[in-house]
Amino acid sequence: MATILESFDIDSPQHGKAFKIDLAEGLDTSHLDFMETQWAPAIRRQYDVAILQFFQLPATDQTPDKWLEIQGKLEVQDQHWEWRTKCSIAPGTNRRVLSLLNAGEVEAAMLLLSGETSRDPSAPLPILYVDYVAVAPWNRKAFQNPQRFRHLGTVMIGVAVELSRGLGLDGRCGLHSLPQSEGFYHRIGMRDFGLDTAYSSLRYFEFDAPAARRFRK
Repeated sequence: MATILESFDIDSPQHGKAFKIDLAEGLDTSHLDFMETQWAPAIRRQYDVAILQFFQLPATDQTPDKWLEIQGKLEVQDQHWEWRTKCSIAPGTNRRVLSLLNAGEVEAAMLLLSGETSRDPSAPLPILYVDYVAVAPWNRKAFQNPQRFRHLGTVMIGVAVELSRGLGLDGRCGLHSLPQSEGFYHRIGMRDFGLDTAYSSLRYFEFDAPAARRFRK
């Protein structure tokens, strides 16, 4: 069952005003149903557009790098994520499910993992790991402009930092970034540890304590 933890006033470019959005622990069955009937079809349609764009390229341009570029541009690199499965395994794996709810609608979701350690060999301290984070399709500029809500990714990373502090970890947290999001994590001041060949060659980022404090100012 989803439990409301706190609320935020979030600006809606689509409606030109702010709405109260609830941060919740967990996702109810109705929320997962909503994600499967509202998120998933929209992402799948956009993914089909990405496929079409890729195969309209000259054969010599149909490279893995170009495919990643198109997916990133259309913001569909998470199209294979199954949130119901992720939520079902969370309780027994040191994971927490967080969500941003707009009444019964899910605007963003995140999975956090405890028990991980910093990649910094000079300070191998415990961190909170952001396993997955995603916003609803209508909050992605490639899907809808103006978006319903913006900066929800920033809100969710801020939540991760605050939860890290609550665990006595001084805001330290890390994550593997989808290629489409690497620029965002650079901009908010996370340290880039490079591509992780042991994790689908995704780029790994971390907040140390000072960077986390700067981000939350």
